[in-house]
Amino acid sequence: MPPPSLVDTAKDAGGVKVLAHDAGTVSGADDLRGLALDLRNRLGSAAAAVAVAGVANDRPLILVATNEAAREAGVKAGALVRVAAGVLGGGGGGKDDVAQGGGTDAGKVGAALAAVVDAISRR
Repeated sequence: MPPPSLVDTAKDAGGVKVLAHDAGTVSGADDLRGLALDLRNRLGSAAAAVAVAGVANDRPLILVATNEAAREAGVKAGALVRVAAGVLGGGGGGKDDVAQGGGTDAGKVGAALAAVVDAISRR
């Protein structure tokens, strides 16, 4: 379970709490999914989105989870994951609440997370 301090790193992006976290090396997308869903739940019921990225087998992965209030504010996980995966040199998709993607450039994980925060700010 992640330390509570990770939740405290959430930033406000246009009225939505956004937590963008680089999890480093992970065994796979399931690690990211579990972490993202846990963090989303711990951010509470105010509009919130979580973007968690990691690298598995030298390939970057990203998972985005949004809560109901964020979706009502127009923040959709599927659209955000496509933005991030594009930065990573790949693709992705999913539903409005949870989506995942990946790419080929593990060196761009930070830029991909920043792109998610920027997209939420500009929505």
